[in-house]
Amino acid sequence: MEPIAISNPFPGAGAFRVRETTSTMDEARRLARLGFYPGTAVVADLQTAGRGRLADRRWESPAEENLLATLALGPEAARIPGFTLRIGLALCRSAAIFAIRLGGGLVEPPELKWPNDVLIGGKKLAGILCEAAPEATYVGFGVNLNQRLFPAGLEGKATSVSLAMGPKAPVLDRFAFLELVLAEIHFVLGEEDWRAEAETRLWRRGDRVDFLVGLPEKKEIAEGYLEGIAPTGALLIRVSGEIAPRAFQAGELLIPEPRVDRNGSHHIR
Repeated sequence: MEPIAISNPFPGAGAFRVRETTSTMDEARRLARLGFYPGTAVVADLQTAGRGRLADRRWESPAEENLLATLALGPEAARIPGFTLRIGLALCRSAAIFAIRLGGGLVEPPELKWPNDVLIGGKKLAGILCEAAPEATYVGFGVNLNQRLFPAGLEGKATSVSLAMGPKAPVLDRFAFLELVLAEIHFVLGEEDWRAEAETRLWRRGDRVDFLVGLPEKKEIAEGYLEGIAPTGALLIRVSGEIAPRAFQAGELLIPEPRVDRNGSHHIR
């Protein structure tokens, strides 16, 4: 592990690079338990066991093409309302600002897919995994920066900052991007009016949506219109047939499509 010469706005904290690891989450845990300051970040050139929010999802990336990082904050950070969405908002801002700094722009503005993804043009740009522990709050994030080719299963579903900047995009510096991300995260965690911009960037806001409530195995789907974000970070959906929006704390947005129930799913209408 080696230090990275970038600015970190979190007092006393630094940033470190590891060439290969199972997961940056594992590396950040080691540093937090050794007493490194909150705000310490770890970046990997390659991780072999990166994981997503659900157990059956993994984050895979070619070596040195994208930003694979974990930020270790103080344990109290997990109690900040809308914590994961704030991180996503920081990533949205960072992608847009970084492209402008390089003299370009993005084909479309980055959007927040509740609860922990960032999209451009409906394609996944970044994923976030937050985990709370007694010693720290860990914020793992993978951002597709330079990747221009994706595996067959991800073609049409994933994108990168480079692709969103167009065919003439330069090679993007992962560490310069991390420096910007750290600054944006530091700012948004203390921001009182973060929700206004988050709702503006909210993917499918105002649209009819299907929402998988809680864990996938529950097979409970709420159908209605996506209204916005509650102060707690919960997703507000006006379920079909109801007047007031309902707040959902856990689950996943699905793209609505006509279907016939054949698996015993329970629908909230």
